[in-house]
Amino acid sequence: MAKFSALLHFVFTIIHGASSSQHVISSPQDACVSQDSPNGHAQQYPELISGNLNGTTLIVPISLAIARHVIPKEYGIAEEAYRTLLPSFPAGMYPMVAQIVHDHDVQLPAYNASLADFSRASLEFPFVDIFGDGHSSFRWADTFMMSAANPLAIEGARGYGVTVHPSTFDPPCDAYRALPGGATYTHTHGSNGTERNSMTVEARPFWKHVPYPLDFIKNITNQPVFANAKTCDYFVRLFNTSLTDGAVPVVGTVRANLEPFTGPQSWHGVYGWRMATPFLEHPMPAECKPPQ
Repeated sequence: MAKFSALLHFVFTIIHGASSSQHVISSPQDACVSQDSPNGHAQQYPELISGNLNGTTLIVPISLAIARHVIPKEYGIAEEAYRTLLPSFPAGMYPMVAQIVHDHDVQLPAYNASLADFSRASLEFPFVDIFGDGHSSFRWADTFMMSAANPLAIEGARGYGVTVHPSTFDPPCDAYRALPGGATYTHTHGSNGTERNSMTVEARPFWKHVPYPLDFIKNITNQPVFANAKTCDYFVRLFNTSLTDGAVPVVGTVRANLEPFTGPQSWHGVYGWRMATPFLEHPMPAECKPPQ
């Protein structure tokens, strides 16, 4: 997340008038030292934006009625699609996604460019049918909290019509902070002193009950993501590398005061995965199209 092309403005800047020297877009976060693994696949895909994405992704069951209320009415919900993947999902419910993730070692080798790390938090809505065919699955995500220290990433996301709240993250340079017993914690809040927006994710490993297989998470996080259905980000998370070997099923709590909800929300005992994956992303926006 998963994400919109936060590098869109970055790429335009490079393409229009860049020299052959290394382009490193710096930010105050450069003083941080991340524990995330380095990007080991950039040179394999020089024409694509690549990096590593680390964090906690939780599936939050909400009622279909609530989902129908918050998802724009012009889009359908492909309920059959998620029930085919997960027949045991509770009747009358919908799998909203809550996540806080950290983008690390982002590179675009064809332009000899890199971008400083940043974090982002969001509530996202998969299995959205924007073409009315009843089965095409897209992920609607029109609001992000993003690291205020990376204005270029923020500008790129806004270029897709996304509402972005510049935010402060704890921890500032990693996907989560370790707590005793293997638990983790991440918090973000609006950075301008007046915004009400916030999100907290606390999770602990839980192998006894894994209601959402990693393949289900793979499906959701690789659905094309959009804000207004004019342009889509065909973002790809790779689940076939050694990074994913460290994926851990978790149970946790989400507290959020973030759109599309109009007030504070909290969800307890929700399940998901803590994981890191490589990602690939086209540097330019693409038209949303039905799958072939």
